[in-house]
Amino acid sequence: MKIIEVTERAVLDALDAQDWSAFEPARDLPPLRAALRELERARGVTEAHRVATERIRERGAVLRHPDAHRVEITSQALSPSGRYLAVGDFGGDDYEAGATLAVWEVATGRCVNVIDGIVGGIGWPWYGGTIQWSADETRLAVEYRASNVGVWDPFGSGTEPIATVRLTYNGRPDPFAVSPDGLRAYVMDEGSETYGSIVEFSSLETTTVPVVDEEEAAEDEDHDEEGFVLKEPVWSRDGKRLYGSLHDRRVCSIDVASGGIAWIVQSEGPAAWSRDETVLAYHRDGGLVIADAATGRDIATGPGYLDVPYQTVHLAWGNRLAVVVPVTRDAERPRVGIVDRTGRHRYDLDVAVRAPDGELVVGTWAWAPDGDRAACLTVDGRIEVWSLGDEHAERLRAFDAPDKAIGLHWGADDVLVAVGTTVLRFLRADTGEVVGDFTLLRQPAAPRPLLLDGGDAGEEIGRGPNPTFALDEETWAVAFPEGVAIAPPGREADLAASLAWAVDGRHAWPVHWGRLDVFPDAPTAAERVDGPLREDLKPFRGRTVRAPEPERWPPAGPATVDDLFRAFLEAVVELGVDRLPWSGEALHEAALIRARRGEPDGVRVLVEASPEGRRPFTAAAAAMVLAAAGPRDDARSLLADHETACEERWSGPVWYAMEWGDRARAGAAVGGAYAALGDRERADRWFGRAREVLREHRGAGEHRLPIVWALLECGREDEARALLDEGTGDPGHGAGVPFVAYALRTGRADLAERVLRDAEGWFDDWVVTRLLRQYGQTELLHAWAERNGLAVAEAEEPVDEDLARGYAEIARIPPAQRQGPTVELLRRAAGRGRIDAVLDLLPKVPMPLYGGMSSHDRPYAAFGALRIVTTGIDHETW
Repeated sequence: MKIIEVTERAVLDALDAQDWSAFEPARDLPPLRAALRELERARGVTEAHRVATERIRERGAVLRHPDAHRVEITSQALSPSGRYLAVGDFGGDDYEAGATLAVWEVATGRCVNVIDGIVGGIGWPWYGGTIQWSADETRLAVEYRASNVGVWDPFGSGTEPIATVRLTYNGRPDPFAVSPDGLRAYVMDEGSETYGSIVEFSSLETTTVPVVDEEEAAEDEDHDEEGFVLKEPVWSRDGKRLYGSLHDRRVCSIDVASGGIAWIVQSEGPAAWSRDETVLAYHRDGGLVIADAATGRDIATGPGYLDVPYQTVHLAWGNRLAVVVPVTRDAERPRVGIVDRTGRHRYDLDVAVRAPDGELVVGTWAWAPDGDRAACLTVDGRIEVWSLGDEHAERLRAFDAPDKAIGLHWGADDVLVAVGTTVLRFLRADTGEVVGDFTLLRQPAAPRPLLLDGGDAGEEIGRGPNPTFALDEETWAVAFPEGVAIAPPGREADLAASLAWAVDGRHAWPVHWGRLDVFPDAPTAAERVDGPLREDLKPFRGRTVRAPEPERWPPAGPATVDDLFRAFLEAVVELGVDRLPWSGEALHEAALIRARRGEPDGVRVLVEASPEGRRPFTAAAAAMVLAAAGPRDDARSLLADHETACEERWSGPVWYAMEWGDRARAGAAVGGAYAALGDRERADRWFGRAREVLREHRGAGEHRLPIVWALLECGREDEARALLDEGTGDPGHGAGVPFVAYALRTGRADLAERVLRDAEGWFDDWVVTRLLRQYGQTELLHAWAERNGLAVAEAEEPVDEDLARGYAEIARIPPAQRQGPTVELLRRAAGRGRIDAVLDLLPKVPMPLYGGMSSHDRPYAAFGALRIVTTGIDHETW
């Protein structure tokens, strides 16, 4: 599209003459957009802008908002041309919802493409270098789902990668480098002799690199079990070489065709290759080395900049080398040294550059594409722009940086990008004009516009990420890809500052140049939109938008411990009683808690819900505790219903699938139940079986203590103490903590002290501290704390205001990150006996998705709350 003169008539004529079927956005959109910007400066928004916008929309442009991420940005990469910035996140609490990869057009400062739902998360928090562009920008290589490397079309919409490879099973991302054509990658490979390979994405064929001569490797003391792994791999632009450093800080170059090591040198930190890849710089023996990139040979050496730890010194090439000594507690003189390619030190800039932040792997010094200017992020929150010649430097201008910016890019069209985990600011280096300024993940206190029956319909509506976004700190808005927005009246200008029409996932088109359908609320939009979106919004039709009433929390309700037991059982049943061993263990413990409370009906419910293999011994243990608590007839009936099954399980094949530790405890529980009910003969037989297990395990404490507990519980005190005295050494925290809890609860502090005396390095040392404080054992508490290096703090009085404050804080956290804080608040509420608050929070905690389960999933959260409310600690107690 050719526009000779930027007048409204000229643009209209050009638009009328344009063959829109042959319109190519990559070729035609940028000049058209530039012409219309000039026209807007001269005449404002004209008919030409509106006509062009309609034509652009007819080509399938979609409306994009900037806040597509559910959680903070954890990885980023500027494209080789500087035209695009890719940012990704790790994903939130919902594993299946996945992570979000967003592509921004630098020149416009607008989000132009979103790939949502990358299962497993992109990268990992504090592993920021997990996104790489191919040289031609047709592919984006992303490390996701821990150490998988996949390639995506950065301007496409497919959630699944074009190709993917995984050669290691590390729990964290591995170093990798994508080839210039995006068809291969250097990756970690557990099957490689050197732990590194080049893999072809199409065939998954691997080639070990470097090829190391076995005899030389045997003689090389540095060739150890860590292999020959490049820590910061870089693929040369011509595809012929791999550069990088090793774990011992050596730097090397590998010839890709042969797989051989071209050269290798010792350094004191990472190296930096010049833009034309002909020279490199690194530190050695305290000095700065400029070396030939083809041979590794020194070109020049000079004084180094290692008055601070080498990890914080940043080397960056423009037309000259910048040696950035940032502000740190070790740097007496922060500065930037400018060194030419011959190694000659030209001058220093006395500028307080902020230290690089490892979270996103983005520098705080950024060279301009011309190589003679640079920008830096200073420690006082400013962006300074410098002109850097051979003989002198000049600070050209300075701008404010976003408060949470941690790094800086200099992109195409002289646009700077300040990057943080929740901020992106795009501004012109020559004027400071802000072309895009975004704070992500804001959570206004107002209700979200697409709330429906307590849930956010935005998670289901539409064809992409949630269309809801924060317009400012107090206001929510909605932007559907079809071109429909929801926002309060009068906010059109604010929408235009955030939104953009995205064309082919590559180019942004200003929203304010054409019509945008904006409605005040979802019910109004539901009545007036057409197409698929009308069906999506159908549930909102006829609804009345009301201002929400202030929420009072924690709720004041008549909830009881019985309600909490029911909620726990519902969660376990929903999880699946036979799905995990945890379910049977939790039901067993809950049955004992019920029995201790003298509640036989509740005991029976939990026993009957238990897995069949555990049920008889759960019943026996509950009967023993129930008899000691008082309801002997109920205990006798419960044991009678299961005593035959106890005999069968003890000798049958099902029993042998149980852990041996459970075997001693199970035998002792049956013996204790009979003893508590007066049947000494059967009691002795079962205690004998339990002791036989103990002998098989040489009297180990984890098997001894359950028997001691059962003897104490059924009144055979002397036998219990004698058996305890037979054992020596650390019983381990698995049985030790429950026994200590039992001993303290039943007034046997001497037995608790007897067990703790031999304890060594228990994982649950803080649980013991809470128990000792709970039961007033001050002297024993201080002795335990001193032995384990614990600080004993005074317990604080709980108040409901703390709970209300915590609830309000959760509302300001992005929904995808609320699971952990919600469970922590639930536990605090349980600690204060606020069962009503616990029951209000439990439905907000999700069920586990896979075979495993964490303490932040609903079944365990319910179980933890039940433990805390009934025993005071979230731990097994006998």
